[in-house]
Amino acid sequence: MEQIFKTLTQLIKNNDDILIMTHKNPDFDGMGSAIGLQQIIHSFKKNSYIVLNSNEKNKSLDESYDLLKENDLYFNPILKTKANSVIKEDTLLIILDTHKAEMTELPELINKSKNVVIIDHHIKSKDYIKDATLTYINANLSSTVEFVTKYFKYLNKTVDPIIATFMLVGLEIDTNNFRLKTTKDTYEAASFLSQLGADNVLKQELLQENKDDYIRRQKLIEKSYMVNENMALCIADNQIYESKDLAYIAEQLLQFENVAASFVIGHLSKDTIGISARSLGNINVEEIMAKLGGGGHLTEAATQIKNSTLKKVEKQLIEQIGGTK
Repeated sequence: MEQIFKTLTQLIKNNDDILIMTHKNPDFDGMGSAIGLQQIIHSFKKNSYIVLNSNEKNKSLDESYDLLKENDLYFNPILKTKANSVIKEDTLLIILDTHKAEMTELPELINKSKNVVIIDHHIKSKDYIKDATLTYINANLSSTVEFVTKYFKYLNKTVDPIIATFMLVGLEIDTNNFRLKTTKDTYEAASFLSQLGADNVLKQELLQENKDDYIRRQKLIEKSYMVNENMALCIADNQIYESKDLAYIAEQLLQFENVAASFVIGHLSKDTIGISARSLGNINVEEIMAKLGGGGHLTEAATQIKNSTLKKVEKQLIEQIGGTK
């Protein structure tokens, strides 16, 4: 990994204009690592932007952005509607927490730059972004935050406690509170962020959720059923959900007896149905999701299916996992 850090550092130092982009519907891993990386870039006296979508509403992330502004911390976002106007052929474009073009916030940016860096922790899929200047995809990492934390340590740099807290939130969410994809390196990253001043009280405040949303998800969990001896499936109602809601339910299902893998199916929009899959590690949910056009990680994967119904997607999934209704 040291060689990756050296190459990334040189690329940052050699470029005056840098764009950072993560996946659609960003979470604390993608955005926490982006904000952390922006601090590193800023320390090299280089200009960078983080691509944001003004239409995405994530209460916890919005509160985080506000905290950065209130505390005069460096944070330089750019709306995706304006990103096209600033990117040039030689702009350094750093993509975090995904390696698939269609999953990024603004896929067309990739074709506009000949200087692309990809940092991800998901299992490498066949449709990864080709011809990147630097590609580092390591499925052994718990999260992209883990990579950026290691980068801070490598550079012997520190970061404000508020930003360290955002990064710790990303680490905890992506490991389901250190229950999945967790190695000694993950704990070391969490320890380092704590040493930098990550605030557990602020972390809990950022993780707080709406009571009505919680109750709605619990009702869906009650409707889940076992499709075979070790896999649980939950079918949401016809309401529109965010992908993080489906992921949350899938993670909750893993806490129950005899559940080694879980799947949650729900509407992400009127014409798109999502499946979120989670595993304790003995079942490769990435392989299952890949067969349905998605991808991800051994223990964490997802897919999206257009123009279908919950019933049809349920049948497709059951056929793939060898279950019964």
